[in-house]
Amino acid sequence: MSGSEVLAQSVAGIAPSSAMATGPALVAIGAGGAVMYSYAISMVIMLMVGWCITQFARREGEGGTLLSYISKAFGPGAGFVGAVGLAFGYALIAVGSLAGVVIYLGPLLDAVGLPGVHSTATTLVIEVVAAVLAVLAMVRGVQLSTRISLVLEVVSICSILVVISAVLGTKGLSMAPLHPPGLSASGITGGMVLATLGYAGFESATCMGTEAKFASRTIPRAVLGSTVIACALYLLSSYAQLVGFGSPAKIIASAAPLNQLADSAGVHPLGYLIDIGAVASFFACVTGSLNAASRLIFSMGQDRLLHRSVGVAHPTRRTPHRAIIGLSVGSAVTAVIMTASGITTTNVLAYAGTIGTFGYMIAYILIATGTSVYLRRVRVPIAATVVVGGLATVAMCYVLYKNVYPVPAAPYDLLPWMFLGVLVLAGAWYAIVKGRSGRGPDAKPGAPSSHLLDTGVALEAAD
Repeated sequence: MSGSEVLAQSVAGIAPSSAMATGPALVAIGAGGAVMYSYAISMVIMLMVGWCITQFARREGEGGTLLSYISKAFGPGAGFVGAVGLAFGYALIAVGSLAGVVIYLGPLLDAVGLPGVHSTATTLVIEVVAAVLAVLAMVRGVQLSTRISLVLEVVSICSILVVISAVLGTKGLSMAPLHPPGLSASGITGGMVLATLGYAGFESATCMGTEAKFASRTIPRAVLGSTVIACALYLLSSYAQLVGFGSPAKIIASAAPLNQLADSAGVHPLGYLIDIGAVASFFACVTGSLNAASRLIFSMGQDRLLHRSVGVAHPTRRTPHRAIIGLSVGSAVTAVIMTASGITTTNVLAYAGTIGTFGYMIAYILIATGTSVYLRRVRVPIAATVVVGGLATVAMCYVLYKNVYPVPAAPYDLLPWMFLGVLVLAGAWYAIVKGRSGRGPDAKPGAPSSHLLDTGVALEAAD
C-alpha cells in the first residue's frame, strides 16, 4: 500500500462526509452556536491521541498494529482485550454503516419509483447486497478496497462541497458563526462529546502495518493527516450550516440540514447528490471498518489467541479472507436481525454506532496511557509523552464518562454494560488460552507476524 492508500484507509474509517451531513446538528445539541469551536478543540485532542499512536508506529514499523502497541505497553493480556474491544467496535460501526446505506439510498429509490425504506424487504436486500459487495472488494485486495473507499469518499465530499458553495453563494459570508451568542466553555465542552466521536476511526491505518510501504512513515502521516482533513471538512460544513440556517436551533430541528439548505438555495436537485454521497460514504465506512477489524482478527489468529484458521491468508489475493468473510457475515446478520425485529434503520445506526464507539474509546485510552510506559522501556525521554498522553487520557475519559452519565434512556443505558460484557469475555478467553498453553499464546503477542499480507512474503496460503 502506498502512502495515499494508507491515508485513504484512515479517511474511510472516519467517513467524514457522513459526519459533514449530520454531525453539526448533533454537536449543536450540546454546543449551541459553538459548534466550530467544539470541532476544533476536539481535533487537538485527537491529534494528541494520534501523536501517541505515532510514537509506536515509528518504532514498530511494518509489524505494528494497535494489538501489538497495547501489548508492548501493558502485556499481551491487555493487548488482546483492547484489540477485541476495538475489533468489536469496528464491526458494530460496519453494522451501523449498512443501516446508513439504507437510510440514504431509500429516498433515491423512491425518487425513481422503486420501493425504498418504506419496505422492510427492500431494506434487508440492500443490507445484504451492500455486505456482499464489500466482501468482494475487500477479499480481492486491500489496495482495491481502499481505492474504492477513497473514490467513494471523494465523490461524497465533492457533492457536499457543491451544496455548501451554493449555500454560501446565496447567503454570503458571515463572521457570526465565529462569535455566537452565549459562547462559553461549558457549551464548547458539551459539544465536544459528539464532536470527538466524529473523528473515531482515524487510527484504522495502524491495522495496515504489514501491508503499508515504509510503514514507520506512512502510518503516522495517515493518522495525523486524516484528522486534520476531517476537521477542515467539519469546520466548513458547520460554518455553512450556521450561516444557512442562522441559528443552531434551526439546524437541530431539521431532519436533513444539507438537503434543506439545497432547497433554500434553489438547488433542490443537489439534494440527491448529498444522498448519493452519503451512500458512498457509508459504504466506504463498511469496507474501511471491516478491513481494519479483519487485520486485528488475522493477527490474533496468527498469535494463536483465536483459532489459527482466521490467521490464514488467501492463496492468491494474500488478504485475510476468512476474517473478512466472518466479520462481514456477522455484521450483515446483525443488521438483518435488528431490522427484521422491527428496529428502524435510524435506530440500528444509532444503537450500533453508540456501542461501537466504546471500542474506539477503550483503545484510545490504553494507547494514550501506555505510550509513556512503552517509551520508558525502549529508553526514550518521556517528559513530553507524559504531558501529551496524560491530557489525551483525561480528555478521552471525559468523553467516555459523558456517554454513560447522566444515565441515558433505554436502551442506551444498557449499551455500556453490553460492551463491558464483551471485554470481560475477552479477558476470560485470554485466561483460558494462556492456561491451556501453560505459557500463553504460541506466538508472542505484539511481535511482527511472519505471514505478511499483500506483500508476497512468507504467506500461509489456504489449503
